[in-house]
Amino acid sequence: MRYLLLMILGSVLLAPRVLAAEHQHSHVGDHGMVLFAADDILLASHLPLYQAPHNYQLIYQITLPHTEHQAVLATLQDKQQMTILPQQFDLRQLIEGQSITIKAAVYHGHFERGGSVWFDEVPVNFARQLYLRPIKQAAAVNEARYDVLKINQSYFLIHQIAAKPGFDQILRTDQAPPEPLILKAPADVTALQQLNAMGIQATEVYLETADFK
Repeated sequence: MRYLLLMILGSVLLAPRVLAAEHQHSHVGDHGMVLFAADDILLASHLPLYQAPHNYQLIYQITLPHTEHQAVLATLQDKQQMTILPQQFDLRQLIEGQSITIKAAVYHGHFERGGSVWFDEVPVNFARQLYLRPIKQAAAVNEARYDVLKINQSYFLIHQIAAKPGFDQILRTDQAPPEPLILKAPADVTALQQLNAMGIQATEVYLETADFK
């Protein structure tokens, strides 16, 4: 009986440690990101999903070694899509706003959709967290809300991913938009027209719909 009680007690004490280890492991993995820029500031936006632990919209200011940094900025100025796939790491480090350096592959195009590696094992310094939002699947509404992030003289409009079917979208404008910015839904393809009707000229930095059906 004493042996049985010790086994039960040991299992109870061990359970939180096991759950913590599983929770930690769930955050360690592949966390791809799309690149964009505000003048000479290079930015990386985490490619989120509805499923935990990927359910975070997250933008960081990043730096690469000088040669790669300038090459990536030049490519982005030509309006070519670029993504990075860091080596596996714990996403909670970025959620918590830590400054970390991770080696990553830099891709022309989307790394999951035919993109090609340009630079491999490049050290990427995640210098500063600029935006963080957990995705909450609220009930469907007839509006699309955008957060406004000002960097240098540019305003980045970040769609608040909500109910399915959703979309991940980043827009850019040099004109200060109203805050809060609320457009009619669905706005994934109509946002630019709606902004134009408001007298705001904007361009699309990124749009993803397939992962949010």
